Amino acid sequence: MANFKIVPYERHHGDEMVEFGLNHKLMDIDASYTETRIDTKVFGLSFTLLADNNPILAGGIIPLWDGVAEGWVMASKGVHNYKIKAASAVKRRLDYLCKNNEVWRLQTAVKEEFITGVRFAEWLGLKNEGLMTRYGPDQTNYYRMAKIYEFHR
Repeated sequence: MANFKIVPYERHHGDEMVEFGLNHKLMDIDASYTETRIDTKVFGLSFTLLADNNPILAGGIIPLWDGVAEGWVMASKGVHNYKIKAASAVKRRLDYLCKNNEVWRLQTAVKEEFITGVRFAEWLGLKNEGLMTRYGPDQTNYYRMAKIYEFHR
């Protein structure tokens, strides 16, 4: 059984996952645009899931303005060995980050062809808000997906 740990995200975690191989070939294309990769270290708002000290998944939120944040997730092909653990860790951590930082709208972009990514975003509770034509760095289409949180103040 693997030893799991969540740690603050560091850029080298993303670099290691890219070098090892990402969870889908479509993501390798996006990761090749190193200057525009969305894996951003934001203190207290980004994390990495390690399995036996190897980064298998990272994610976080990037505040755009009060109450609205862009979410991101990056996974290596090693995540396939721990799908349930990884999926539940992302869901819990993103919900925790949004609620504790009063983010009422979490949005992300998912490549149109990445059906697994679209399904995963839907499982996380994000709704498809429409197609963004030629949005990607390689001019591919992406879906804008978002989740609205209801807070009691």
